[in-house]
Formats: sequence, structure tokens, C-alpha cells
Amino acid sequence: MDCRPRALLALLAGFWLAASGFAAAAQNLVVNGDFAQRGDPPSGWVREPQTAGKGTLRIADGMLELAPNPSNTPSAKPLGIGQAIDASSMAGKTLAVSARLGLRAPATGAVLGLHALRADGSEIGKVHLRRSSVGAGLETETGTLSIAPGEKPKLLILFLVAEGLGGLAQFSAISVTTDTRAAVQARAAQGSGAVYAAKVAVDAAARGREIPRGLYGVNIEWWRNANGLWDDGGDRFDPEALKLSKALRTTLIRFPGGFLGDAYDWREATGPRKNRRAIVANPGSGEKGMPNFGTEELLQFAGAVGADLMLQANLGTGTAKMAADWVRYMKDQQQRNPAGPRVQWWEMGNELYHKGDASGVSLAPEAYADKLLAFAREMRAVDPSIRLGAIGMENYAAFQFNSYPGWNEIVLKRTGGDIDFFALHNGYAPVVFDNRANPRDVYRALWAAPLMVAENLRTVGEQIRRFTPRDRAERIRIAVTEWAPLFHILPSSAWIDHSKTLGSALYMADVLRVFIQDDRVAAATFFKLNEASFLGLFAARRGKWIPNASYYAFQLYTEHFGTTVVASRAEAPTYDSVQAGIVPAMKRVPLLESVASLSVDASRLYVMLINKSLDRSADVALGISGFEAASGIAHLLTGASPDSNTGTELPKVPGIRWAKQVNVDATARHFDRGAPSEVTYASTPLLGVSESIAYRVPPHSVVSLELRRGR
Repeated sequence: MDCRPRALLALLAGFWLAASGFAAAAQNLVVNGDFAQRGDPPSGWVREPQTAGKGTLRIADGMLELAPNPSNTPSAKPLGIGQAIDASSMAGKTLAVSARLGLRAPATGAVLGLHALRADGSEIGKVHLRRSSVGAGLETETGTLSIAPGEKPKLLILFLVAEGLGGLAQFSAISVTTDTRAAVQARAAQGSGAVYAAKVAVDAAARGREIPRGLYGVNIEWWRNANGLWDDGGDRFDPEALKLSKALRTTLIRFPGGFLGDAYDWREATGPRKNRRAIVANPGSGEKGMPNFGTEELLQFAGAVGADLMLQANLGTGTAKMAADWVRYMKDQQQRNPAGPRVQWWEMGNELYHKGDASGVSLAPEAYADKLLAFAREMRAVDPSIRLGAIGMENYAAFQFNSYPGWNEIVLKRTGGDIDFFALHNGYAPVVFDNRANPRDVYRALWAAPLMVAENLRTVGEQIRRFTPRDRAERIRIAVTEWAPLFHILPSSAWIDHSKTLGSALYMADVLRVFIQDDRVAAATFFKLNEASFLGLFAARRGKWIPNASYYAFQLYTEHFGTTVVASRAEAPTYDSVQAGIVPAMKRVPLLESVASLSVDASRLYVMLINKSLDRSADVALGISGFEAASGIAHLLTGASPDSNTGTELPKVPGIRWAKQVNVDATARHFDRGAPSEVTYASTPLLGVSESIAYRVPPHSVVSLELRRGR
């Protein structure tokens, strides 16, 4: 389904002329939302002539039934009806949307959408309610849509559509009001389904560390115009990419990106862009590219999004003088613009411990340590305040990526007196090698993997204590400079594109929890911010940048989480996972994880809850001490299936054929039906806030409960 706002505006313009006199102050803004007045279309609703051959509709007992036929193939105009609502008085309001939805096979979706538009047809925001599970009876679905006080809304576009080539999509009790409490009560009253009980205890008085600013970092690669951040034709940052980057609120940018850093000469990417020449990007393939996104553009971009910098010194093909000159350049830039981005970290090389590194360079640990020390002398001679990091990797049992088993010990012993952090790439999972693996097993292994990451971090932390000088051991931090949900890197994999799913977003949320709760981890940079392929937090759909599910998980922490860790303990059932990819079989994996924090002024308490059950909701009994909550908001990321996704697309590249991707449910095909409406990221007020709160977390979902003190 492609519910593009401009198309919808044109589709419903005729109805808008007829309905503009509708009283927006009415309790329910929907005309004939109970379908008391029948018709085809029912009174108050419109139906596009183009959908006439795509199925039929009927109304019985206050319920609308849409019956799609084989002509209802995915398009911008599926079988459905809609109406327009005057929104001119809606600025600053939050709209509560509620409906009862039903589904009969072989229909695949009953969808309600509400889009808020400006007068020019541009979109302010949207909310989609969906029923994608077949079953008897209708279920209540609710959501909210907030319109900022400074906006100038013109229309609300409401539509009901059926997805699939047969069966029935059923709708009843359609409501849009400004009473958000009613929406929350409707959600609480809806059917329970399969559930498990869990307890979470939060002690806001038991404060832990201040959450390092550098944990919410990303990678940006220089090549291919920074994967599209740079608009070469317009000689500017891509406006939509810049907008999404600002909204993400990332705090740290690692550059120039992965293996590219060990083949990169920063000096070739400075000065006027018209004078720059193509440089080698990938020595192994001979690929060259124009370095339009260089240090100057990086500083501008980081300044625009409010992020600091981590730069990779080229220890693969570069020289100590080259690195020292870069330190000097950045020091000069900082002196010229003290309020600009800071280079907080210098990472010395990238994965040089791997004999198959794509940069074409690999070093034995002794050679690497000697080279690092030589670079460090020249770099610190320019600026003694810089923070330098050595690279390392503690191998997992099922995956030996570090070609030198003694690397960590040798490097730490030789460089421990000169480094400030140890850089790891230990947060990739599940890396599935078998196209025939059971999808449910794979996702359960993915959600178990944060336990593996946490144990790996503890092991490396102990190595730092054992192998570095005693007076520095507790000062050396860990930076996880590459991490992501990664299923595979080959186009022939039936899993490669699953990095963009809701299940991957849960992994991301849980790994961030691990980083937050490990006192030694001071920085983490997700790989990567954007890409037109399979690893970006935002990617392309029909030529336009849009968020992937993990983008929203990242936002939960940057927008709806605090700055000081407080004590949190979860009690929930566990499961045993089987080996999948590099993740070994694991015992007693908690179905529910939690982490809590306070805002800077301690006026808000945040509790993040991650439900890793494939098909059961978590009835969470939350107990709070040390904080008197008077109100709250739930910020929920959810969807119909672990492989639900926003529909970003793999690029069409000559000579590359992407494998058909796995669906967790071969019948429902949630992965194949990817679209922005398939993943829901919405905020809803909490009722009954006190020292004990009951909240139901849907299956495979993550929520941040934002609790506020009374005034």
C-alpha cells in the first residue's frame, strides 16, 4: 500500500469541498464513523472510481466489510474509502484515533490511516492502525497523532483500505477525537491475547553513572557522496537526509568509515570541490570516487546535526605525518570555531587484525603496536589533549574474525601506557550463513545475542585490567566503533535485508541497554547512519529517504531517555535459543529486559522495556521508589511481526541479483509487504500513574515509559 499524502489530497479534494463545513469541535470528528447510514460509499465517505473493479463493500450491523478481489494488487489506490476533515483548528492538539478491525483470510490487512496535511499538501504527521492477523471477531486498535503548536494544518485525510486479493477487511466504530484519554482506555479494554507476567522494580534514588554522550554515535563513509548525504548535482547536503539526521539527534560521528579509513588520504578531500580529483576508495577493486564529502563537509554536517567527531587515523596505507597534519588541521578549525564540533576521539586503524581486511592491509599485533606508538608520538606532539584508541577484538566461539588470537594481550601490553580507549567491533549479530534456517529460531537467537555482547565486553574489560599499567587500567575506556544487526553481506543471502526489520530494532534497543549498563563503555558508533542498501538507519524507498525500524529504536534513546542511570531490575520468564549464525545456543534468555534513567533535572524518570517474545504480550507490573510520578507518556515501537519493516528497497545494480528474502510467516509475508505503515512509532498518555503501574508491552516491541513528577 502506498498512501502518499499528495495522492490522497487529490483523491479526496472533492469531498473536502462538501465537508468543509463539518464542525471540528464535535467529539468525534469522523462523519458516519459508526456506519449507521449505509450506501456505496456510505454517507460521509468517498470511494475512488479507480477502485470499482478491485472488490466490493457492504455494511451490516454497524460494520463495514471490504471484500478485495484479485485485481486489488498493491498500488496507491487499493480497495477502500476515505474522507477529509477540517484540521484548521488542530494546531497544538493531540488526536486520539480508535477503530475496531477484523480480518478474514485470505485478506492480509485491514488498515486505517490518518494523515495531517498542510494547505500545500505536504505532510505534518500520520498514524496507521492495522489488523494483520486473521481471526474471529474484531479487535480494538488505537493510536495518537500530535500536531505541533506552530504548525498550520489544513486537512486530516482518513482512509480505510483492504489489503490482499480475497477475504474480508472489517471496520467498525471509527473515531478521531481530541480526547487522548479515551484512546488509552480503549487500548486497555481490548482483548488480551497470549500474555506472560513480568515485574520491573525501579529505584530512582539508586543512581549510577552519567550516560556518556558518545554512546549515541553513527558511522559515515566518505565514498559515493557519503552514501547520498551529499547531493552532488545541487552541491549541498541532501535536504531530506539532513532533516532525518537532525531528527535522529546523534551525538558522535565516526569518519571516514570502516575499511575505507585504512586507504584514505584526508588531504585529497579538502579545498574547493571543483578542484578535487578522484581517489581510490577500495584498493582491492580499484574503485575510485570523487571525495565531495571531505573534512570540511564533515565539520559542516556535524555542526548542523549537533554531533562531535571520531576520526580514523590511517594506519593501513598512511603515515604518521599524514595523521599529525590532520590533528593540526582539526585543532586549527577548533580554534577558529570554538563552538563547532569537537574531535573527541582518534581511532588508530580499522580491523587490521583481520588478514582478509578489505583495505588490503593486515598487520601482526607487534607491528601494529609499534606503528601506533610511532603515530601517537607525532600526533600528540601537535595536540597533547587528543584521546587515542587502539583496535582489538575478542573472538566469539563460532566466529574467528581476529586472525591473531593473542592480539588483545600483545597490543594492550605494548600500548596500554599510551592509549585512552580500546576500540571493538563486537556488536554484529546474528550473521546467518544458512538460507534454510528457521526464521523464528534466527530472531530468537538475535534477541539472545546482547547477552553474548555483554559477556564479550566483560572479558575485554578484564583484559584491560590485566594487561595495561595499573595506573591507567581503570582510565582506559571501551568504544564499540562498529555494531549493528547484521544478517549477511552477500546478495545471495535470503537474510541480507533483514537488518531493517522491527526485530533488528529490538536488538538495537537491547544492545544500547548493554552499553549503557557497562561502566567501561564510553562510546558506540552504529554502522551506519545511511545507505541505499541494507545497513543504514535510513534508506531509500521509491527514490526518497525514509527511516528503517532501527532509526526509531535509536530515537527512543536520544529523545525519550534520560542522562543518569538508575537501578532497574526485571523478573520475567526465560527461553532457550538454538545456535544461529555466530550466536551460540543460549540458556535462560529473559523475555523482558529493562533499563531506567533520570533526566538532567530529575523531573522525569524513563523506563525502557523490551519484550523479546515472538507472540506474547508482557503484562508488566512496574514498581517505582524514589520518584513520585504524577503523569506519564508511553513511546511505543511495535508492528505485526518481527520482520515488519518500512519498505526500504535494495538498490538495482547491474550484475547484482538479490536473493528473495525470508518471511517469518510464509503466509502473512510481513517482510514482503514492507511499507511505512507496517511499523508503528507512537506516543500515548499513561493512565493510573502512581508508585505502581501496569503496562502491557505487545510482542516483539520496545517502549519507553516517560514518567513526570507532579507540580
